[in-house]
Amino acid sequence: MTTTATALLWASDHQYYVRGDEFDTSGFSYTGFNGLLAPLTAGHGISRPGHFALIMTGTELGPVRVTLTQHTTTPPPPELDAWDDIVEAGLHLSGTRPGITDAHDTDPLPPLAHTAGHPCRIRVCARGRDLGHQQLILDDHTPLEHHLIEVWPGPTAPLRIWQTTDAYGASFR
Repeated sequence: MTTTATALLWASDHQYYVRGDEFDTSGFSYTGFNGLLAPLTAGHGISRPGHFALIMTGTELGPVRVTLTQHTTTPPPPELDAWDDIVEAGLHLSGTRPGITDAHDTDPLPPLAHTAGHPCRIRVCARGRDLGHQQLILDDHTPLEHHLIEVWPGPTAPLRIWQTTDAYGASFR
């Protein structure tokens, strides 16, 4: 079974988050960062598996269109031609209501209920981050970038970089 929802998330400081009950970015450093998806553990920075994740946007401040697809089994490989950057990681989200949260601390997408307390995989596909970065602040609320987040139960396998082609992400690698 697959469920899909799309919403506008508000990026601030070029980011939004996938979080469980544990959420503290104070130990984050860009060392080893792929430029899109950082699985994190509080106080330890990038880790595998992470207990929450930072997703980097090109847009400094403004809306990003995010589609969340929750799968009960491993999805097919991503469509490489449709996206600029694609990164997949293992997470172990704690708590009873893990989800995706934006800079306003709102959860406009459905919770990641089937992942609570269990290892899962997350795949983030992004396009338009270079456009978002050129504009930086979007006053008219029209998103320039689109992200697809796919989540499914699975082992906390190593990070997988499918492709990284945008210039904005390259500035972190």
